[in-house]
Amino acid sequence: MKQKRILCINDISSMGKCSLTVALPVISSLGIEALALPTALLSTHTVFNGYTFTDTTRQMTDILNHFDTMGEKFDCIFTGYLGSKEQIRIVSDFIDNHSESIIITDPVMGDNGKLYSGFDEDYPKYISELCKKSDIILPNLTEACLLTDTEFSEDISIVIEKLKKITKKFAITGVRQNDWVAVYSHSRKVAEKKFINRQFHGAGDVFSSTLAGFYTLGNSLNDSIDKAVKFTQECIDHTIVDKDSQWYGLRFEECLHRLYEMK
Repeated sequence: MKQKRILCINDISSMGKCSLTVALPVISSLGIEALALPTALLSTHTVFNGYTFTDTTRQMTDILNHFDTMGEKFDCIFTGYLGSKEQIRIVSDFIDNHSESIIITDPVMGDNGKLYSGFDEDYPKYISELCKKSDIILPNLTEACLLTDTEFSEDISIVIEKLKKITKKFAITGVRQNDWVAVYSHSRKVAEKKFINRQFHGAGDVFSSTLAGFYTLGNSLNDSIDKAVKFTQECIDHTIVDKDSQWYGLRFEECLHRLYEMK
């Protein structure tokens, strides 16, 4: 059987466990070839002060053009942080030439009800066009609201109905409901875990990478969500005793063997 391959398009930090630093080992642990296309190179992820940032837009164009010259194909194209409208255009044009690929988009642009600093106010409109070309999108609640031009405090059912006009398949993460945090897909809650009042950097990347991997292997969306939630929770449980983890990210490396067991 030919090995599956996923092209992962996201930023990468030399220190701090998020984005490509998470996606590559998680996807590889599922027996999938993980290819990396960095959208930016950072010294650390952005929770640390004084981090360096290098934009890689020009290199993205050169790399993708080289892939097409070689005639390379991908089972899945999985996108995360795209730092500009130009990067969105580059990725969108590349996707147009790869109808063989499952397109999974994590529209990284905000959290806690706000658009990230560094993005223009009209950025959600541009990333929305990429989402319309995607088979699955994986926004957190803030990003789902930004995509649908909905107030962050609005009822989740309204957000879901608006999101259905953008894509048929999605998973909305980080939906806080009293002492629980839930994942919604289509019209229903598909997973729920007890809320832990602590920030776990990279948890969203662990979730989305795991989901992308299992879905590419042929699992249904709901089964992929269930497995991604389970693995992310195991990583959190393994990390919570380490006080420094709130800065560096989940200690997912020590849990990677569980992914193989979940296949």
